Amino acid sequence: MRHAPLSGIRMGGSALVFAVTALGLIAGTATPASGIAAMGDDFAPFDKVVEGLNRVSTNADGTPGYWDLYEDREKGRMLAVLPKGFEGKLMMIACTVSGGDSQAGVMGPTIYAKWERIGDKLALVAPNFGVRTDGDRAAKESIENLFTGRVILSAQILSMAPGNRPVIDFGSIATRQTNRFFGSAVYGSYGPSLYGIDPSLAKITKSKAFPENVLIEYQAPRSDGQIVKVTFDIGALEGTPGFKPRKADPRVGYFYDAYSDYARPANADVTERYITRWNLEKADPNLKLSPPKQPIVWYIEHTTPVKFRRYVREGIEMWNKAFEAIGIVGAVEVYQQDSSTGAHMDKDPEDARYNFFRWNASEQGYAIGPSRAHPLTGEILDADVVWHQGLTRAIRTMYENFTDDLTLQTFSPDTLAFFAEHPDWDPRVLLAEPAKRAQILHKLALDTDQAATEPLGTRANPWTTMAANHANSACTIGNMLSLDISLADAALALGMLDAGDGEKLDGLPEEFIGQMIRYISAHEVGHCLGLQHNMAASTIRTNGEVNSEGFTGASVGSVMDYVSANINADFGPVQGPYATTEVGPYDMWAIAFGYGPESEVEKVLKRSAEPDHLYIPQPAIGIGSDPRNQTWDMGKDNLTYAENRLALVQEIRSKLLTDIVDDGESWAVARRRYSTTVGSQLQAMSVASPYIGGSYASLSFKGDENAPEPITDVPADEQRRALNVIMDAAFEDDAFGLTPELVRHMGKEYWWDSAGINELMADPSLTVHNLVAGVQGTGLTMLMNPTTLRRVYDNEFRTQDQKDAFTLNELLTTVTNRVWRETGEQGVPTSSFRRSLQREHAERLMTLMLMRSGDPTMRTIGTLATSELRRIDGMAEKALKANPDAYTKAHLEDVRTRIARSLDAAYVIGR
Repeated sequence: MRHAPLSGIRMGGSALVFAVTALGLIAGTATPASGIAAMGDDFAPFDKVVEGLNRVSTNADGTPGYWDLYEDREKGRMLAVLPKGFEGKLMMIACTVSGGDSQAGVMGPTIYAKWERIGDKLALVAPNFGVRTDGDRAAKESIENLFTGRVILSAQILSMAPGNRPVIDFGSIATRQTNRFFGSAVYGSYGPSLYGIDPSLAKITKSKAFPENVLIEYQAPRSDGQIVKVTFDIGALEGTPGFKPRKADPRVGYFYDAYSDYARPANADVTERYITRWNLEKADPNLKLSPPKQPIVWYIEHTTPVKFRRYVREGIEMWNKAFEAIGIVGAVEVYQQDSSTGAHMDKDPEDARYNFFRWNASEQGYAIGPSRAHPLTGEILDADVVWHQGLTRAIRTMYENFTDDLTLQTFSPDTLAFFAEHPDWDPRVLLAEPAKRAQILHKLALDTDQAATEPLGTRANPWTTMAANHANSACTIGNMLSLDISLADAALALGMLDAGDGEKLDGLPEEFIGQMIRYISAHEVGHCLGLQHNMAASTIRTNGEVNSEGFTGASVGSVMDYVSANINADFGPVQGPYATTEVGPYDMWAIAFGYGPESEVEKVLKRSAEPDHLYIPQPAIGIGSDPRNQTWDMGKDNLTYAENRLALVQEIRSKLLTDIVDDGESWAVARRRYSTTVGSQLQAMSVASPYIGGSYASLSFKGDENAPEPITDVPADEQRRALNVIMDAAFEDDAFGLTPELVRHMGKEYWWDSAGINELMADPSLTVHNLVAGVQGTGLTMLMNPTTLRRVYDNEFRTQDQKDAFTLNELLTTVTNRVWRETGEQGVPTSSFRRSLQREHAERLMTLMLMRSGDPTMRTIGTLATSELRRIDGMAEKALKANPDAYTKAHLEDVRTRIARSLDAAYVIGR
């Protein structure tokens, strides 16, 4: 369907696509004129205006384009002739940076607007869809008078083409008013921002005029000299007559549009929400199984590698099972475009009439599945999937494998704000190479300062970013998949993964790679059907079930989760499917809600409490505390998954030098592989951390069948087990699998290009103490950040009737006992890693003690931290009497001095 290059952005109905490389737009405003000029008065002759320009012709059959375009590519001139009857008709304008940026191809903001003529100018006006009413005429007039639209820009009418069609200089708009379309994420953009380009150096690099859209691509430098490309996709906003919106429900995860109706009674909810979905109906409603009136048709682009096409098709067609369950057979059709046979080569992926599964050469590690819906009804008008080939690459050639996603996903916005004030708690800082730490601190400080000075309501804070990501169906499914691919590769080398007799794809068994591609294809198409992420869906089956003899069916509740690859590390007797082979029971239920008969909706929703229908919205990962709601986990018992993943990591490390690095390979491979295992180690810790202070959430309503209470606290034993998982993985020396021999073999390569620069800048000798300290500090952050401590403390109130409740005091004392264990074991030396851990732990307690807050929970946390520091001081005093080695003696003396001074400071500042 109509689609910006590399972006998958498309429009429904009549649509215009403009791809612009580096757009610099100077804000234009409409100038009111007294009186409305008659069409055709006082304008230059049309033939004279387009003289010397070439008309853009794309369609082989001579069908005219949605807009007539006239261009001079080298000079960057582009005139657009608007269609007859254009005025007042709604359009969708999708904006995308399509080249020259690390996020090129990620869709930007979508603007809904219409042209209004004011004298000899056209004003592009965005109506206010956020406030409207279904009330009487007086109510509508009141709403319309108060909540008016916004002028985006104005354009001078240059001439009138035959048929009284105005001619405008779209090239000037595209290159001089970029900032009117692009901005930060608060405008609804998940991709890069663009505030301007140099119009004097802009040139047209692509232009197409399809019946329902037109595509133009400009290329020009930004203010920093970087050449960029930008896509505008503008299309008539035309929905299906008679389409009935369906109200959204919090028990099922659909994308939705919303508006406020202030004309409703004072005691009524003024917000109306309706899901986004296709107009998919039975051709014959009387048949139990009927084909659709109009199927959802997909074309797989010919650029998709032949070796992957089968799995892409199977992933798209996977959804037919869900539609068949509600009586629609063949709801989704898939066709392969093929350059060798010519099949469907007459269809252009940038033509708005077609939905395409696109494949591009970007090394970005994600796929995107955006769709565009009518803002007044929620009807999905078109969609595309864009698969970046970097998604299928393992990270075997990468050096840095600790990404923010590994550790930050479970931290709430409150905790991220705490990191801004206490960057020494921030995993991004703790896990950074020493050479990069100052740079990261500087960037975080700049981000904080910028957020503080931006106007209220336009700050790019976690909440606005979350809303923007929701609106754009942002999906970064590949960011962590590469870790699984690398682990699978290592497991294959160790003989832990059965390669079978089949062929290999990209060095891994075809069965593994193929299943992952099929699953992710289904995931992205799910977004195109209107479904949000459901990150709790991976917990409906045990790992033992999935890896048992004769297991068939869905291994997860939904393909809309980010599910870790099922690598059988002692889970069961056989290797089960690496990824789910079909849509899950939640997917079936969600499709029944969104696409089944309206008369059945309430009956469907009553089944929300069934275990297989578990749904928790993605934003709750950071905001909420349900340990089931996580990415890149697998199985009903996430703690078992974490423990087994850690065991797999240790097995790989033990054989890095003997079985992983092959003869003829650089020893840099050992360092890269070890780095990968650290990433998996952090991932396992992250999976365990939400159990501490966690609670299981239910979105079911009162009266739903077998619905549990809305909040059920995680049992105390599970919290203690999670605590031990993190402490075992982060605090113990043997958790890192480091030996002198292994460290001596961690080589590196010296390449100055972009792919090798990170490894080049790293210390030639692995900085083991910094690496270990980073993981230790991250573990302490997971356990001791104020949000986790507050949750544990609040849970005490809800569990006060339980004899063996997990308490805040138990958490803090257990951590202290583990960290300072050596002080109570006479004659046991304290290793260099453990000394670093102990000092970091003491400093964390000092921070908690000295925090000034009127929050009663923080006061309690501060007093318990004070108590722990006094206890540590006593431990250190006793250990010093045992005549420890010089390192330990100096360390303990320093700790005692710091504790004494911090205790004095605590009482000086008061609480």
